[in-house]
Amino acid sequence: MRLHIRDFPFREAHRRPLAVALLLLGITGCVSTTDSLNEPLRVSVSAANYSQESGEELFKRITAPDNTHPAPPVTVPPSKPQFYVFLAVDYSTEVPLDTIYRELATPLAERGYFNVLYQIKAGRPPTHIDYLLRIYCGRRDWRTPTVRTDKVTWANDDLVSPGHGGSSTAYLIGSNSRSDSRAGMSPAEIANFASSFQGNMGSMGSMGSGMGPSMGAYSEPTAGIQDLAGDAESRNTYLVVVEAFRFEDVRTMKGDAPCIWSTLVATPFRQGLRLVNVLRPMARTAMPYFGATTDGLQIFEMRPAETP
Repeated sequence: MRLHIRDFPFREAHRRPLAVALLLLGITGCVSTTDSLNEPLRVSVSAANYSQESGEELFKRITAPDNTHPAPPVTVPPSKPQFYVFLAVDYSTEVPLDTIYRELATPLAERGYFNVLYQIKAGRPPTHIDYLLRIYCGRRDWRTPTVRTDKVTWANDDLVSPGHGGSSTAYLIGSNSRSDSRAGMSPAEIANFASSFQGNMGSMGSMGSGMGPSMGAYSEPTAGIQDLAGDAESRNTYLVVVEAFRFEDVRTMKGDAPCIWSTLVATPFRQGLRLVNVLRPMARTAMPYFGATTDGLQIFEMRPAETP
C-alpha cells in the first residue's frame, strides 16, 4: 500500500515568485488582519456518498444549483462507532499536521467516527480499523469546489480524475478532454487557449470550400469560446477534502478499493487571513455532510477563527 506526502500545489515551494509577492505586499499592505477576521467567510460544502449514489443521479445532485440558505441534512450517527486512521496526501505547512487532524477529528466524532490514535491515547484502544480517511488541506488555485463525480479509487490520489492534465485546456474543446473543469485555468492558460483556438479556426477557414474569408465564418464562435474561457478562470482558494475508504477494501483490493464518501469544503482566499483562521469554521461547517450527498453547493457565511 503506497502512502506518501507529495510536493503538490499546496507546498511552500509552489508559492509565487518573490517579486510578485513583494508587489502584492505593497498593494495590499493596508489590509488589516482585524478587518479580515471581522468579515464573514463564504464557506461552501460539496459531498458525495458513492456507496449510495452512482452514475447519472450522482452527477445531477452534485451539479445542481447552489443552495445559499441550506438547512443542514438530518444526521444519523452509525449504529456503532466507526474507527479510522488519518492519511495526509496533500497538506499545507502553514499549520502543523496535528492541528489539521485535531480540527477534523471533532466534527467527525459528532458523526460517529473516532480516531484510532486518540482512542489509544485515551486508554480505549479499538479492536479494529473501519476506515482510512485521506486528507487534502491547504490553498491552491481552483474554480468549482465540488467533489468528483467519477469512480474514485484508492489509486487515484489526486483531486482530479486520473489522466487529466493540470495545464490542459482541452476540456473546452470537446471529447478529447484531458483536463478537469472543476480545477479551472490560470490567466496565462486562458490566454494561450484563446490564441490557439483562434489560430485553429483560421486554419480551418483557409481551407476554402466556399466558406468565405478565413476568419469571417468563425468570428462569433471564437468570441463565444473566449467568454467561456473567462468563466473557467481558477481562483485562490482554501480547500479541505476528506475521502473515506474502508480499511478492509484497501487491504484486499489495493488500488482498486472504492471511495465510500467524499466531502470537499472551500472558502475563497483573501489578504489578512491564513489557514489557521479558516480551518476550524471549515471543519465545523462540514460536520453534517460527512457521509452525505449534497444537492449542489451548500453555501454558508461563517466567522473566521482567531486561533484554532
